[in-house]
Amino acid sequence: MALGIDFVGTNLGSGTKTYSLNFCNYLEQESLKEDVYIFLTKSYYDEITKKNNKNIFYLIKPSFYTNIFVRIIWMQFVLPFELKKLNIKKFYAPMNFGPIFLRYFKIKFILALHSNLPWVYFSMMPGNFLRNYLTRYLYEISINTCDRLIVDSIFAKKEITKCLNLDENKISHIYLGIDKMYLNKDDTDKNILKNFNYENYFISTLSCVRYHNIINLLKGFKLLKSEKKHHLKFLIVLQILDKNYFKEIKDFVEKNFALGDVIILNNLENNYLRLLYKKAKFYIFSSYCEVFGLTSLEAMSQDCPVLISNKSAIPEINGDAAIYFDPDNPMDIKSSMTKILEDLDLKKNLIESGKKHHVKFNWKHTVRETIKILEI
Repeated sequence: MALGIDFVGTNLGSGTKTYSLNFCNYLEQESLKEDVYIFLTKSYYDEITKKNNKNIFYLIKPSFYTNIFVRIIWMQFVLPFELKKLNIKKFYAPMNFGPIFLRYFKIKFILALHSNLPWVYFSMMPGNFLRNYLTRYLYEISINTCDRLIVDSIFAKKEITKCLNLDENKISHIYLGIDKMYLNKDDTDKNILKNFNYENYFISTLSCVRYHNIINLLKGFKLLKSEKKHHLKFLIVLQILDKNYFKEIKDFVEKNFALGDVIILNNLENNYLRLLYKKAKFYIFSSYCEVFGLTSLEAMSQDCPVLISNKSAIPEINGDAAIYFDPDNPMDIKSSMTKILEDLDLKKNLIESGKKHHVKFNWKHTVRETIKILEI
C-alpha cells in the first residue's frame, strides 16, 4: 500500500522547512516496506542530501506552489486526484492541514499539527483577522477529518484535546529532533558574520510575533543595563512574520537603548547560528505558546546556557537544563539574566545539563516513530 507525503511548503527559513528537510533526509536512511511518494518543490528537493532510497519517489512541483493560496487550492482540489491516480491509499500531511475530502477517495489521512496557537492565543497570530479565522477553520476541518493526529509533545496533546474536545486515543505525540548541523562537533566554522563582534552578547532566535513576547525581553534587558554592572549586547535573530509588531520593537529599541546595545538580524541563514550560539553568554526565549521549540535545544548543543519562559510545553522539552522565568514579568527576566552572569557554578552546571539533555531529541527517532504510525 503506497504512501503519499506533502512537503510542498514555504521557502522561508521556518520550522516547517526544518521539519520537511530533516524528515526527508532521515527517511532516506530507512528500510521501507512500501513505496513513498513525496510531493515537494525543487528548492526542497535540491537540499536533500541523499536521494538513493529505491522506495522513495519525488514528485517535484513548480516554485509558485510555495504561495500559500496556490498551495491550498492544489492541496484541496487537485492533490486527491493525483493520489488516486498513483493508487496511494495513505496520505501524511505534516504541516497543520491537509486535503479534507480524502475520505471520499478512500484514502487514509494522517495529520501532523505543530501549533495550538489558533485556539489559545488567536489575537496574537500574525496577519489579518479574516486570514487567521480561515486558517483556524481549515486546521479544525483537517483535524476532525483525519484518521490519526500527530503532535509534538504531551502538553500539545492535552491542550488540543481540551480545546477541540477530541478523542485522545486518536492523537499521538512524537518529539522533534535537532538538525545535524548542531550535532557536528567540528570547531572550525567558516560561517562567520562580517562586521559582527563575537564578544559580550546574548542571543534570542525567534519569529517576530506577539506571542514570542519580545518587548518584555527588551524591558528585562533595560533593567539589567540600568545597574551598569554588565556591558552586554542583545542579539535578536528574527524571522519577521508580523510587520506591525516589528515596528513596535524598533520604536521601543530606539527610545530605550543606545546605538549598538540591541542588534537585530532579519531572516538570517541558519548556517550562521551555530557559531552565534557558541560564542553567546546565554540564549533567552520568552514565548507564551510553544508545542515544542527547537532553538533552545540548538543553543544547548553549542554549550550555550538557556534562559526560558515557564509557559506551555517549554518546561517539558527543556527539563532541568534551563533557567525558567515568568515571561510577563520583566524583573523576573532580568533576575534570570543576573543569575547566569554572576553565578559561574550555575552556568557551568547548566551547560553540562544541556550537553546531556539535547541528545535526547534526534530526527532518526522522530522519523521511526512516525513510520510506526504511518505503518510503512
